[in-house]
Amino acid sequence: MMGMIKKYLIPLSLVYFTTASASTQKGFDTEVYGFIKTSAMYATEALASYNNVNLSAPTHAVAHTKSADQQSRLSFQAQQSRAGVNLKKGTDLSAKLEFDFIDFAKSSPTTQMNPRVRIASVTYNWENQKVIIGQDWDLFSPVTSYTYDYVGLYFMAGNTGFMRQQFQYLNTQDKWEFGAAVGMAGNNPGAMDGDLELAKSPTYSARASYALSAGRVGASVIYSHLKFLENDSSHDVYGYNLFLENTFGETSLKSEAYYGQNLANIGTLAIGKGTMNEDVKEYGATLTLSHKLSPKHVPFGGFGVARVDNRDSVTPISFNSSNTITNPGITGNFLARFGWEYKVTEDFSWITEISRYETTSKVASGQYQTNIAESAETGIQLRF
Repeated sequence: MMGMIKKYLIPLSLVYFTTASASTQKGFDTEVYGFIKTSAMYATEALASYNNVNLSAPTHAVAHTKSADQQSRLSFQAQQSRAGVNLKKGTDLSAKLEFDFIDFAKSSPTTQMNPRVRIASVTYNWENQKVIIGQDWDLFSPVTSYTYDYVGLYFMAGNTGFMRQQFQYLNTQDKWEFGAAVGMAGNNPGAMDGDLELAKSPTYSARASYALSAGRVGASVIYSHLKFLENDSSHDVYGYNLFLENTFGETSLKSEAYYGQNLANIGTLAIGKGTMNEDVKEYGATLTLSHKLSPKHVPFGGFGVARVDNRDSVTPISFNSSNTITNPGITGNFLARFGWEYKVTEDFSWITEISRYETTSKVASGQYQTNIAESAETGIQLRF
């Protein structure tokens, strides 16, 4: 028990002590930031937050494999709250530590919430170039979306690209930015090395973007190579991505489109998960908008869609003994959302969002099930 307490207190203490004063012992200026989110959510039937059937950060509707999946449900959540610290010394050297208070394996925790490391990276700048080393947003597919579900976003529904351990190089030429990166081909939270480490094949990615009046437009690619030791098979992983984000007057837009193979195997939060015998191809897109009606009223919303191109190659949905999803079995996922933010003050908002999920899952060979679920979430956000 004491070891577990230390495990979670150490990162929190680091954030607190490095931000309690103006600078660290080594002379780094510090800036704390983040937000507190607490809300209530109702869903008409079972939703999954990635690989767990709960309302911590919903991404899709779950195939009905047991009677409880058809029942409505209610939860109160504070799990998506976030805290981070920026470190800076001079004009060339900076770093970032960022934590989320979320554990997808816990449905409705209070004091059992755990912090997880989102970002732990160091940036070094010189002239028109920079390198970013450590865990940070993937160079591939860099755009997020407008939603109150800050952790779920539109992932597994047309939005790809998440956190990755990588070495990034960025070069700016006037309005153009060019980048390349080498990174880890996924993650392994287990105690032993597996196919991921033994394959010794990192991800390779590249990106080009053009600066707009208040945003950017661009394209990115990623490639890796899977190796399954069980049958000594090798499989290519690749993805192509187009992205756009910009502000037009009072309206802001974020959009992405992609096509790829086996992208879920390398931690991009897509739906196409290959196996040692099958490659899974997919495509998808998202479009979200936010419009400032007045200083206090900001409606937002959008849609996202992801589809598997060769659904017969998808492994059917399966669960382990603790009811965690081991194979999502998703062949298609459509997500539409509409929300409204009321700014009580500049830093404190009341937000409500309604979502509709339409997910098709493979439940057995040649058998598919489409499930439609709606959810409503309402609560507050304090930004600091």
